[in-house]
Amino acid sequence: MNANRALRRICATLAIGACMLVTAQAQELSFTLHEQLIIGDDEEAPSEYLLHYPQIVRTDSQGNIYVKDARSADVRVFDANGRYVTTVGKRGEGPGELREVFGMHVDGDDRLIVADRMSRRLTIFTDMGKSFTTKSLAEDGRTIAPRPILSLDNSFVLKYVKLFANPEGGPSIMDDMVLHTYDVDFNRLETFAQLDDIYDLDDPFLNAYSTVAGAVYVTTNGTDTIVLAPFVYGGYIYRYTRSNDKWVMEKLKGGPVPTRTFIPVSQKDREENQDIYRGSISTSGPTGTYRARIFSRSSGVAILSTGEILHFPFRTPLKQDFEPRAELFNQNGDLVGYGQLQFDNPELNGNARVMESIRIQWIDTADRLYLARKNGEGFFVLSVANLEISSK
Repeated sequence: MNANRALRRICATLAIGACMLVTAQAQELSFTLHEQLIIGDDEEAPSEYLLHYPQIVRTDSQGNIYVKDARSADVRVFDANGRYVTTVGKRGEGPGELREVFGMHVDGDDRLIVADRMSRRLTIFTDMGKSFTTKSLAEDGRTIAPRPILSLDNSFVLKYVKLFANPEGGPSIMDDMVLHTYDVDFNRLETFAQLDDIYDLDDPFLNAYSTVAGAVYVTTNGTDTIVLAPFVYGGYIYRYTRSNDKWVMEKLKGGPVPTRTFIPVSQKDREENQDIYRGSISTSGPTGTYRARIFSRSSGVAILSTGEILHFPFRTPLKQDFEPRAELFNQNGDLVGYGQLQFDNPELNGNARVMESIRIQWIDTADRLYLARKNGEGFFVLSVANLEISSK
């Protein structure tokens, strides 16, 4: 059977976890999202269902959905059918209260772990908030701000970059490590993944942007593999595999990307040119503020139950609609295929505001994707979708 026929036969399924692709050469594929559930799409619903922006999403062993909204200091819980269950935590400085939720995770024991940067602590809730314990977040006299927090076997991996005051004055000193593992009691075990493997730190814009929370997307299979995807996407994602008590890094080459991933722009450019403004970001580093118009970026990465990797890049041309795409890598790290990401709903596909807002926030054990997107009225919703992958 030739590769194309095999691909069509294997991928004629809605369950992406069953899509085991083996082909010698990457080819163009179709990636179609079939939405199963939407939270926040009814403006007349009670306030618990309405979202400003579903910033962090997790699921537990019962299928409950935990959502950290961008403007809240708590975590909302919905059941597997999208019905509101409860809210964990509230704004405040007392025990069990939260000020600035920077990281959130649900572990294998269904404990809700919340990292509060302002209160400088982790709060670990059990039984959906009925009880809790706390752990200091301060390390070496500084507060860390992990995003994300993910589970490994009997441990956790946290992504953050630490900045230290320069004793001689001037720009801060940056720790060049990105990933940090902790034991079950949140004592730090090891640090790995060099920042300059992922970003060109000689470029002033990338140097400044590399330390922000959204600079790198992170996913793991929960055991021995972690994948990083840089927001400013130059055609590579990075896989770290545990081998002989060490984390070994591989660069995985993705599909075609623009010749230039970004161009520096001025504040005047942003204010006067809407095409530049739509795809540009500003960031402040130790040596100033930098602005760039992004042509190629990532909107999320996920490891499937099969061990395959899904990456979701965006093309953001100057004078065309943004184009959400997807890339599929096999277990060996080879690119199997790439193509446009779309919904099975033509109305969504035809709405530029919806399509350019897509962010992949989580993948559960059944390989369902949880994505933030805007609806037709311009409000953010949380969508739960299956992904169909097929040959063209």
